[in-house]
Amino acid sequence: MKIFDTILGRTQPAKSNLDNLFSLPGASITLSISGNLVPTGKAGVCFKPASGASFENAIAEFQTVIETMGTKKPAPSATDSYGYDWVTLSDEDFGTLVTKAHVLNSTIDNAGFGSQLLCSVFPFKETESGEIVYFVYLFKRGSFYPFVPTGQEKRDSEREMAVRALIEKELPIEQDLAHWFPLWEIPLK
Repeated sequence: MKIFDTILGRTQPAKSNLDNLFSLPGASITLSISGNLVPTGKAGVCFKPASGASFENAIAEFQTVIETMGTKKPAPSATDSYGYDWVTLSDEDFGTLVTKAHVLNSTIDNAGFGSQLLCSVFPFKETESGEIVYFVYLFKRGSFYPFVPTGQEKRDSEREMAVRALIEKELPIEQDLAHWFPLWEIPLK
């Protein structure tokens, strides 16, 4: 941080650490045993699309890498009402699914478009009730938070806090609740 930033009270944003994504497979064991939450086999990466060949080349590079992993191409992008694109990934092996999300995030970031990345989302299903709990990884913050939608633009904040308490020792949880943004249009059904 520069001296003027200190004097003026400006702070630098948290540096993303994509390797934090790899803490999720280990945490999924705790989620399964203590929370009856199991991965659904899907994930989504959300980003603001950029125009130009460089961005398109980064996406094409990701698809090539995924094909070399011996898996099928990800689902085509869906665009939400805010203009963000979602790439849906799927894999029965949760560790491989997290790796795919990491590869997509890394490819976009390494191509110079890290500022376009919003989040990666991993849905877990409650084994008895069928409730979905999304684990949202905020690229720019390098942290996770649970998101539990309960209907048309409603969320279960109490359940989110309970899940946070269950998993906060295993995942880098976002401490600032103001950054626990609701994501109403997650295309991971």
